[in-house]
Amino acid sequence: MVTSTSEVRTQSINFANASKKAAIVPSAADTIDTKKIAGSNLKQLSYQQDGYTVSKTLLAKGQQQVTSVQIAKQALGVVGRDLQAIKKILSTELIAQRAVSPSAQNNANHHLDSIKHALNNAKSDGLRVIDAELKVNIDRPITRTFSVPGLNVQRQREHSELIKLSFQQLGTVVVNMDAKLSDKALVSQIDRHVIPFGLRASQQDNGDIVFRTNEQGFQGLEGKVQVIGQGHRYPAGQANTLTIKPEPEGIEDSQFTFNNREQIRDTLVKVNQHLRQVQQSLDDIKAYQAVLAKQMADAKANTSLGDVKQLEEKLSQLSGAGNQQFSATYRSLAAQANVHRHTVVALLK
Repeated sequence: MVTSTSEVRTQSINFANASKKAAIVPSAADTIDTKKIAGSNLKQLSYQQDGYTVSKTLLAKGQQQVTSVQIAKQALGVVGRDLQAIKKILSTELIAQRAVSPSAQNNANHHLDSIKHALNNAKSDGLRVIDAELKVNIDRPITRTFSVPGLNVQRQREHSELIKLSFQQLGTVVVNMDAKLSDKALVSQIDRHVIPFGLRASQQDNGDIVFRTNEQGFQGLEGKVQVIGQGHRYPAGQANTLTIKPEPEGIEDSQFTFNNREQIRDTLVKVNQHLRQVQQSLDDIKAYQAVLAKQMADAKANTSLGDVKQLEEKLSQLSGAGNQQFSATYRSLAAQANVHRHTVVALLK
């Protein structure tokens, strides 16, 4: 007679270092009116009292946002210093009773290159934290919008025309400016055609067609697009290379040229606007840090040992119920097997 023996062992679940708490210290913020944060582009940390798992998730997310904000703050400091240097150069040239110095333009563009470098390197988890308008951007990819000169739904509206647009590193698309379609239907048709190239199309109030893409796609355009028409909106035959127009134009889209004092004056106005935006973004960061510090403190308080013990008890109950069900099933199967074995033995005798 051959018999078999099976050993069934109960399962156990242990928590290692369950009593340890995560220690996250947000950046200290000055005394700030947290109402300023309302309306800003910074995404606040949503908090709700749902127990251990949610609290730990909030803490991890809060820590990542603290890092992103610190990176943005450091980059804005660099941008602000370079803008101040550019402003000093422009102011000096504006009041000087002489021709514009060529070195002034070179020095200003040198600081502009430093700004572009700082913005392109201010990244957290591969995403830029400051957009081209010097606004803080967290937890979402930066998108850029641009228009192609002459591409307007109201221009030459009575003429239908096939227009070939070649976007560098994105691809080439042919759009049909059908005179029979309404403005809305025409833009919708163009939008469907450019979606495969990572673009979206929409219409501005003045009829200009604008395209939206991600930061990488926009940089790949290198500021240009090639266009071929049929003689109405654009010439037929050889492609025309046009310079795209960013909507709106950011600091990274600039390149200084000082041919006269009027250009210097216009550039100085834009530099002052950028400086005001830098200050606004820094104020947003301070207010956001104050709000984030409070939310993370609440999340840490909600992550207590009681939550861990409660979770362990629930898992133990589930584990015990599972072991009991398995043992009962095993005993039932073993009993059935014994019945068949005894029957076979009886027949052999």
